[in-house]
Amino acid sequence: MNIAEFHQAIESVWERIEEELDRQGCDVDCEVQGAVMTLTFDDDSQIVINKQEAMLELWLASKLGGFHFAYRDGEWLSAENCSFWQHLEEAMARHGETVSFS
Repeated sequence: MNIAEFHQAIESVWERIEEELDRQGCDVDCEVQGAVMTLTFDDDSQIVINKQEAMLELWLASKLGGFHFAYRDGEWLSAENCSFWQHLEEAMARHGETVSFS
């Protein structure tokens, strides 16, 4: 994956997040500034998702901790082969919102 493909893939992730949150009626504020997407919940807690261009990774930080994902086999996976989308669903639940990205 080159840099342009990386940025395009991240934009697709961010669009999917915003679309699903809207479609499923989640009360979460999404804000993108530069390389960072911040999801803010009613209690002011946050999930932060950022792109790490130098490593071609997607990082997610939440109440569950911090996780790094690389694009392999057509999806964003952690070193343990766990899906970004599964981690995001679990993080959202920990922050009080039930959402499915499946």
